[in-house]
Amino acid sequence: MKKLYYIVGLICLCASFLSAQKYDRYWIGQDWWNSDGKGTMVLMRFDEEGVSYELFDPPEGSIIFTSTGMIAISDARGEFQFYTNGNVVVSWDKYIMEGGKGFNEGASYDDFNPIMGDTVMNSAYTPYAYMVIPDAFEEKVYYMIHAFVREEGDALRLYGDKMQISKIDMSANGGRGKVVYKNRYFDEELMGSTFTLIKHANGRDWWVVRRSQDGLRYKSILLQRDSVVQVVNSYIPGLSTQDFTYDDWFVTSTSGLYASVDGSMLIDEFGVGTSMWLSFDRCSGEVSLIDTIYTGKMPLELSGNVIYDRYYFLQFSPSGRYLYGGSWSNFAQWDLEAEDVEGSKVVLSGTPWGLDQDQNVIEGWWGGLTVFSLGPDGKIYNLIRYNHSVIEHPDEKGAACGLCLAAEHPPSCLGVPYSLYSGWYPNYRLGPLEGSGCDTLENWSPPGLPPEGEEYGVSVWPNPVVSGGSVSIEISLPDYSKGAANLEVVDVLGRVLSRHVFPPYAYMHELSIEGWASGVYHLVLRDGRDVKAVERMVVIR
Repeated sequence: MKKLYYIVGLICLCASFLSAQKYDRYWIGQDWWNSDGKGTMVLMRFDEEGVSYELFDPPEGSIIFTSTGMIAISDARGEFQFYTNGNVVVSWDKYIMEGGKGFNEGASYDDFNPIMGDTVMNSAYTPYAYMVIPDAFEEKVYYMIHAFVREEGDALRLYGDKMQISKIDMSANGGRGKVVYKNRYFDEELMGSTFTLIKHANGRDWWVVRRSQDGLRYKSILLQRDSVVQVVNSYIPGLSTQDFTYDDWFVTSTSGLYASVDGSMLIDEFGVGTSMWLSFDRCSGEVSLIDTIYTGKMPLELSGNVIYDRYYFLQFSPSGRYLYGGSWSNFAQWDLEAEDVEGSKVVLSGTPWGLDQDQNVIEGWWGGLTVFSLGPDGKIYNLIRYNHSVIEHPDEKGAACGLCLAAEHPPSCLGVPYSLYSGWYPNYRLGPLEGSGCDTLENWSPPGLPPEGEEYGVSVWPNPVVSGGSVSIEISLPDYSKGAANLEVVDVLGRVLSRHVFPPYAYMHELSIEGWASGVYHLVLRDGRDVKAVERMVVIR
């Protein structure tokens, strides 16, 4: 019984969620193909019963459109704040917020309608050309970072003329928010349209990492709140674009730039079928080449014709060991710790054909894949419209990663018939780089604001819960990167009934309590072996 007394004594120590950083709890979809034409929105929330869904029709005048994805933003505790398609910002009350239109005016994909003379169409911006980050010191302030993208009809296709920042203050208008300013340029060099965001080594400021159109130079711009404080250029030696074809130029200048969740690596395409594996220094902002990886050109038969395919979307596993790729031919995995990385390739699936709104597989329809996004539960999601593919255990090798491909498991790997999209988020839970000697900004802070909290917490819902169901468990950590957080469920006799190890940067876990007896149980959060927080859970029949 000594174990029980010790657990009960700890309960009062574990309530803080100051370091939650749960800005990506909500993802958003839109069923704009439905018969009523209202553009029904789907709010996907990572918590109750694992993932829950809320469907709503926006009020007239506040319907915004998308074809490839939007971003929904929560506050640090995970409370829904607003969503955006890159051109329009809509508050949690479902109305376009004050100043929430007119983004990206003059870019090739803005929503300006020259016939009507106003921004009235509420159309979507260039996919994956915008992300949202929180202000480090003002809880209700957020910044949208968005590229000014121009499209031309040549091999480069997409041009990133400049980078923009827009400020959103959710404390205004009774908590419904307003856009304080928009489209403020903070870098005006012509580069590729792709960028990514990585936290500085202080765990607070952000690097905006841009790529040149030829893929041979990277530009890291350090933002301290909304001010540029440093610019670093990195050149990639030993590679050449001399033999590039039209397709090579197109791929290099328009493909995504993907960061590992710990911010130490990048993956970028360099011509058709080849990727650059790069290191990133969170202290200095420097980018350097680790190696090139030939990911392949795969033959794919389509309508009697054979075309050559490539991996359009790439993503690291949470630990950074594995690389995943999605193509029109298959999903694949590479082991970045293998002696022969190219030879470690494992094809995980067949062709990701698209699904229709009734979730029937349509062979020959190229609509079944999009970006890979890391969820708050440590899984990797590939969601576009009615195609819901999930990698359950992304840090496991080969088939053990548990890929559920939508086209091979209809009607849905999520069990719902909704039109959903993968979120395009940077890693909000990436904390300070321990032992960093180059962080000259660490002591900077606006006057009158306390330092960020560093505490542990665990919560469970529903609570009480009826035996036979399941509960969602959520944790908060001062450092999400270690992958050492583990949870034990202990009964009143001190017996451990369940254990779960959280992957790096994950904070959610669904626990089945099928057949559990009525009574009180304790959820014990450990960092390694050390007990850090405890929560009580009541089970009833």
